[in-house]
Parts: sequence; structure tokens; C-alpha cells
Amino acid sequence: MNNEYVFAHLTVIILVAAVSGILLARLNQPVMIGYILAGVMFGPSGLCFISSRDQIQFYSELGILLLLFVIGMELNIRSFLKMWKIPTLFTVIQVSANVILSILFAVVFDWPIYVSLLTAFIISLSSTAAIVKVLEHLGELKTDIGNITIGILVAQDIVIVPMMLIMKECKGAINVTIIFDLIVAIGLVVLLIKYLGRKEKIIIPSLQFLSHAELTPVVTLGLCFAAASIVVLFGLSEAYGAFLAGLFIGNTQERQNVLNSVKPIQNVLLMAFFLSIGLMFDLHFLMDHWIVVTLTLLGVSAWKVFSNSILLKMFSIELAKSVSIGIILAQLGEFSLLLANVAIQSQIIDAFGQKLIICVTALSLSLSPIFIIFSKKTKNLSFLGDNSLYSIMKIMFVKSFSDEVTKLTIQSKKMKQKK
Repeated sequence: MNNEYVFAHLTVIILVAAVSGILLARLNQPVMIGYILAGVMFGPSGLCFISSRDQIQFYSELGILLLLFVIGMELNIRSFLKMWKIPTLFTVIQVSANVILSILFAVVFDWPIYVSLLTAFIISLSSTAAIVKVLEHLGELKTDIGNITIGILVAQDIVIVPMMLIMKECKGAINVTIIFDLIVAIGLVVLLIKYLGRKEKIIIPSLQFLSHAELTPVVTLGLCFAAASIVVLFGLSEAYGAFLAGLFIGNTQERQNVLNSVKPIQNVLLMAFFLSIGLMFDLHFLMDHWIVVTLTLLGVSAWKVFSNSILLKMFSIELAKSVSIGIILAQLGEFSLLLANVAIQSQIIDAFGQKLIICVTALSLSLSPIFIIFSKKTKNLSFLGDNSLYSIMKIMFVKSFSDEVTKLTIQSKKMKQKK
């Protein structure tokens, strides 16, 4: 395919993504679903506008890299350090529990140990990009629910380092080298967080002395790609390097200026990521293996809601609020795709396993409206102070009770505003 056709096809896809996003926004649904649908429509399982595996891989890796860079910039380390205990302990316990259960399943059903570990890692991670949008939609971004959720997402983003190292080194047995690499990687991240969490904000001269404001996003993206290239030398992925670059820049003295300059292209970067998911999505695979995909999706979602809610309740968080956060965290994350790429390169999984992960992840992200609905319901119960398990189960499945709770919540909020 020549360059003219590539440009024409890319133009059509972006236009359709824009129209799909507008339609979803008008329906009061997350625009990311429109982007995913546009990718499916014009990918290999649709009209085949983009069918080259190399092209799709490039768009996917670029989308993930740019997305994680933006996510890193928006994460405030100082805010995280103020409440680091619950998110950190939650993530450690969650990952440990999933790993232990996966190893038990591997022993009982004679599964390859690294396939089980990969499954545990993927189940432990949630989508930062999707969840931030869900929290914005719920109006919970600045509340205690939002703060706890964002803290957990930061902790999960950090723990991806040892996960990727383990997957990369899976061909051999666990040895001293792997353990050393893990210690170094975790130590570097901890030191970076401690350094960025200081009271004095860091100054980046190259950004501070720029005479033209329009150069700020160019220099910023230059730092992003430079960091992405450097970390590859240490055996990590480009996407994680971009995330660390965003984390560093987002916690400097120039944070606000950089965010303001990058904001206009942020939505374009998000579109690139979700569009790439749609391009990777194999509709034929879904039709041929819909039972496996459906059962996997339902099983993973149900387990994540249950385990997340139980763990949060252990930290003395109200049951209704725990369930609300547990539902929000039930979506699989963008790092699942990153781990799938590492796993197939390390020959942990084959093409079937990669397609299954992509399919389940894409469907999980596309189900945001359902997660929003159920999270809203339990949030209303939390607002009314009703934390009984019976009420939580009832509000999920009994429409009349859900409507009644919604009316009472609206009335309570109006009364509080009058006071």
C-alpha cells in the first residue's frame, strides 16, 4: 500500500472516530467507546482500511506510549504520598492474593506457571485512562472515593515494573539476576517518588527558559521519546519510560505550564490509544470463541468487584463505598496490552492468548457505561449511609428500589444545599 492510500485511510478513520465520539457524547456515554468502534470498523476484522500487522502494532505502541505519558503528567506524587498507605497496601495484597491463587490453579490444572502469573498480573491492573473518565463522569474526581481510587491506580502503575521484568525473564528459572533486577527497578521507582515528593519543586531549565510558548509541547514530547528510548537499554518498555517522563515533568515547577500546553493534544493522544485497541480487536476471533471470551470477561469482572470490595472493607471503608470503588476498578487496564506484547515476545502465550487478552480488555473498556450505572447506584447508598449487604444486592437488581434510592439521594442533596 503506497503512502497516499495510507494517508487517505488514516484520514477516514480519524474522521469516523471523531463522528463516533460526538455521537457517543450526545448519548451521554464515554467517547472512548466511539474510538474503539471506529478502530474495529476499519481494522482487519472490519473494512480492512488498515490491515498490515506492522501498521497496527505501530499505532498500538504509539497510542500506549503517548497515553501513559499524559497519565504520568497528571498524577500528583505529593497528593499520593499524603495517603500512600491504603493504596500501596491494597495493591500489594491484591497482587499477592491473585498470584497465590493463580499458582494454586496452575498446580491443580497443570497450567504453565508463567501463564498463570501473567493472568494474575492482568487481573490485578485497572485502566487509569478509563477510570479517570468514569470518575469525571460521576463527579467523584476530587472526593474521597476519587482520591482513594486514583491512589490505587498510581500504585498499580508503579507495580508494572516488576511485572514486566518477570515476564521478560520467564524463559529461565527465577535466579539471582532476576531478583537483583527486580530490587533495582523497584528501588529506582521508590527513589524517584521520594525525590519528586520533596517540598521544593524541581526546575527544568529547558522548559523554564523557552522564549516561545509554542515550543513547550515540542520539547515536552522530545523528553518523552528520549526517556522512552533510554529505558529500553535497561530492559524496560518504551511505554514505561514515557510514563516515568510524564511523572517527572508533571511534578516539577513547570507542571501547570506544561499541562496547559499539552492539554489541547491530550484528547488526540487518548483517541490514538483507544483507536489502536479497536484496530487490534479481532471480531472474527470473538465470533469463533464468544463463549470463552464471555465467560472470561464475566469471571474476571466479578472477581475484581468482589476482591476489590473485600480488600477496601478491610481498610475500614464503608461497605457501599468499597463496592462503588470496587466496581470502578473492575475494568481491565491498558497495561494488559503491554504485558500481552511482552508475553508473546517471551513465548509465554501464543497468538490465541494475545487475541483473547486484547478481546477481553477491549470489551471491558467498552462496558464503561454499565460500570458507571452500578457504581452510581452503590454511591447513592453510601451517600444515604446504607451499608447493608442486602441493600447493595437489592439496588443492583431491583429497579424500583434503585429509583427510590436515587430520589432520596436527590432530595437529601437539595436539603444540604439549602442549609
